[in-house]
Amino acid sequence: DSVAYRLVRTFRAEVVRSVLTFVTSPARAQDPSFDYSRSMRTEGPVWELVSQQPLHLLDPRFASWEALLLEAVDATIAQLTEGGALAERTWGEVNRARILHPLASAVPLIHRWLNMPEDSLPGDVYTPRAHSPGTGPSERMVVSPGHEEDGILHMPTGQSAHPLSPYFGTMH
Repeated sequence: DSVAYRLVRTFRAEVVRSVLTFVTSPARAQDPSFDYSRSMRTEGPVWELVSQQPLHLLDPRFASWEALLLEAVDATIAQLTEGGALAERTWGEVNRARILHPLASAVPLIHRWLNMPEDSLPGDVYTPRAHSPGTGPSERMVVSPGHEEDGILHMPTGQSAHPLSPYFGTMH
């Protein structure tokens, strides 16, 4: 339900897009299929550039790094207010569970009875409570040495993958 996290996350993505679009333009000129977004390791280099602010790596359409950041703020607000009030743009609006039963794609007519509802998720891939629509923990287990009998095992949808089982989806 966090609007602030969504603002920060969207701003971060906008800054990364703006910086890397310019910095990687020579690579795209050589190979039009080059796509920096496939790399999972852009965060560190981009924020190092934003911190150091080297002018030779700043897109010339910006007078300063501050101008780049201000445009990213404006773009973030414009993007998030496009569909309504900013106060309604929660992180859970885009970070929704997508838990699909293995048979759902094989038998599309019954997918609505097999797949779990698309509920809002707390957390993100950048937080300790790692969740995103397509990824997340398959189970969580908490066990204290010497107190194994008090251990907790949680599976996101429950232990039964059989849709006719009374336990199907009980932990969702």
